[in-house]
Amino acid sequence: MNNKLEAHTSEYLAALDIGSNSFHFVLARQVGEHLQLVHREKYQVQLAEGLNEHNMLSAEAIERGLSTLAHLTTTTKNIKADNFRAVATFTLRQAKNSHEFLAAARRVFPFTIEVISGHEEARLIYQGVAHYLQNDIKQLVLDIGGGSTECVIGRKLQINAVESLNIGCVSYQQQFFHRQVISKKVFKLAISAAKHQIDSIVKRFKKQQWHSVVGTSGTIKSIARIVNYDNEIQRPITLADLKHIKKQLLKFNHADDIKIPGLKDNRKSVICAGVAILLALMEQLEINAIEYCQYALREGVLFEQLENLTHNNVRVRSVKNLAERFNIDKLHANHVYAIAERIFSQVVRPWQLEKPIYPELLRAATQLHEIGMDINASGYQKHGQYIVEQADLAGFNQEQQKALAWLIGNQRKKITLIDADLWYQLEQEKLLKLCLIIRLSVLLSQQRHQDEQFLTQISAKQTQLTLTLDKQWLKARPIIKTELVYEQAVIAKLSYQLTIN
Repeated sequence: MNNKLEAHTSEYLAALDIGSNSFHFVLARQVGEHLQLVHREKYQVQLAEGLNEHNMLSAEAIERGLSTLAHLTTTTKNIKADNFRAVATFTLRQAKNSHEFLAAARRVFPFTIEVISGHEEARLIYQGVAHYLQNDIKQLVLDIGGGSTECVIGRKLQINAVESLNIGCVSYQQQFFHRQVISKKVFKLAISAAKHQIDSIVKRFKKQQWHSVVGTSGTIKSIARIVNYDNEIQRPITLADLKHIKKQLLKFNHADDIKIPGLKDNRKSVICAGVAILLALMEQLEINAIEYCQYALREGVLFEQLENLTHNNVRVRSVKNLAERFNIDKLHANHVYAIAERIFSQVVRPWQLEKPIYPELLRAATQLHEIGMDINASGYQKHGQYIVEQADLAGFNQEQQKALAWLIGNQRKKITLIDADLWYQLEQEKLLKLCLIIRLSVLLSQQRHQDEQFLTQISAKQTQLTLTLDKQWLKARPIIKTELVYEQAVIAKLSYQLTIN
């Protein structure tokens, strides 16, 4: 970075898309309420190539990824941590040993990496495209990645339908074109397999009746380059174009032999798989033409960062929408949160919970703690945990959503801990401390009183929490007094001490 950039790092936002085929880094300058893209870097890492049939990521693929991250440290060394977001997609979602990659990445890369769900990936891709095009028509956005294909329908910034399909150019290259041999038979098998996956969304998506189709990212970019090789003015990709490209590819017996004007050498190995998937999409969804857009996931991440800086937090909106959908008692939820916030404010420093995500999770968990009531009041916390685990929560990465679900599921009764190795961005011990605060807040408000003055003093040490309660208030509530005794026993099993004065 130049000296000018170093002097004004607070004006810059950056994003890294850790994809199954390529890693994409983008840097933007904040100009008022807008972004000005100033720098891009792309690395073809092909992480998905190292994912075997047991969903284990090979040591070689991990090393390729780590080497790329280490290289990026020079580019990113002057970017503020709060202004940089790195997201990982299909391959690290699928890999059973993704924690090995993330733990090793922590040693070579100074920024946190978030593994996001397929739906979250699709939503962010759509945000990137929608911010770039800014039109007022309903559009279908397609993104064929290395391991998955994201399909989203929306109008302006509002999403109407979203799906992430487990079909990608790298995974299909391994499955159907693994020896780089090209034939009609292999193309037919790949197209049929893709159509089988796409069948699950055809009926739902066609009901939306979009007016235009937009494609983004590497595969569609490569096909658009072939289609427009001799064109001064870029035109859409048509189904006829795609069939012609397939016919051209079938003239070659091996991917290394491919010579098509506009096709870069580094895309030869995956172009057949990409063409097969796009053909399946266009035929199944009856698409006649696709416009290419250069904005995608990384730009969507940048625009969302800008939104969050203007206090328009996507996670807050998701929690609010979910609470409304499940008819949660807002008055009671707000009261539980008020108690939790009061405890939190006194323990945040001794328990080292200053990182912004922890108070945000505390608020979300208390706002949604009764979400399971809509299913059954008996064991509602476990019903709530399941709902939040399965919900499409925009703005939450996989780890944050897992943590939120765990907090809701452990708000009462026995505490079931999750293996510490499964936490990367968050710390298990700090989540446990949040859980203790939520449990006490739920317990102390279980008779649905609206009085907060009973809690007169709070203090904390590393594994100790002391609450001073109004004695008359507690005497008038023998059920709560008994529950506190049980709570002390539960907490003691986890080597924590709860003292009630």
